[in-house]
Amino acid sequence: MLTTALAVSSSTALLAVGVTGVAHADPAAPLPIDGLQAPGLPAVQSIGPVIQQAAADPANAASMLMAAAAVFAGDAAAPAPSRDVATAVNQFVQPVAHVPATGAVPGTEAHLPAGVNPQYAVGPVPDAAPEVAHVVTPQALPGPPPAPGPDPVAPPAADPAAPPAPDPAATPVAATTPDPAATPAAATTPGPPGFGPNAPVTQDFLYPSISNGCLADGGNVLATAISVAGPATIPLPGPGPGQTAYVFTAVGTPGPAAEQKLPLNATWVNLTTGKSGSVTLKPRPDMNPNGPTTLTAIADTGSGSIMSTVFGQVTTTEKQCQFMPTIGSTVVP
Repeated sequence: MLTTALAVSSSTALLAVGVTGVAHADPAAPLPIDGLQAPGLPAVQSIGPVIQQAAADPANAASMLMAAAAVFAGDAAAPAPSRDVATAVNQFVQPVAHVPATGAVPGTEAHLPAGVNPQYAVGPVPDAAPEVAHVVTPQALPGPPPAPGPDPVAPPAADPAAPPAPDPAATPVAATTPDPAATPAAATTPGPPGFGPNAPVTQDFLYPSISNGCLADGGNVLATAISVAGPATIPLPGPGPGQTAYVFTAVGTPGPAAEQKLPLNATWVNLTTGKSGSVTLKPRPDMNPNGPTTLTAIADTGSGSIMSTVFGQVTTTEKQCQFMPTIGSTVVP
């Protein structure tokens, strides 16, 4: 009996070890991010979980987010980027009526608040001095050096019958007239290259995400997250009216694995309507199949001021990557 009991106990212990070993097969927790590498991350890591809590209690979402943001915005010891992130969240959450951009029709087209230039990927465009076209004057035209003149002697007497010599400075030069057909397109078209007037309005998250050891050689990876307010044409099939699309791109990574082992989620709360929810971002075969790994999702957020956080893991063809949370704000018409 004693021998049997010992055998049973040994089998149970081996079974427990085996089960424990399977549990440890999950991706290990990443190393902490250096504060010097990501100075604004402490605020994001603090406010991100609050957005998740606010999604469970959307009626008190605004007060919860304002309280969390005030901790960093009023902390003189916090890094300046953390205070900037907290201030941006606090300003977005403030219950101020949304003022559409001039010419935008609410409910029919995506738009940003007044003061934000839709020709740029995100953010208010700082005031800048107007560009002035450079005009070349005849005096500034390059040319061969003047030929050496004769030794200085007394000038000959002027012939009253000869016509006066032309003044070079007063002679018009046809080559200085700018040719509109020869003007580069970049000099006449405002905004960054590749963004046409019909490009959808994208709204960047407040801070990039970061993953430790996400590359095959152990290097770190930054990821950008953007939101697209519907109606829009990207990402396919495109968010419709009252929807928000999320696009998460892990810069420098290879393509995504066919199976995402653990999810990358976007949790959102509509501060205008009190609606909230969560959606899982997934790769698309028609978007960067060879890299960088890009995951997308479309959420039924409804119209209003949307506060979101994206967090979780991404599976590339090389590594399993844990990405730090990032937060973003979206205006959906």
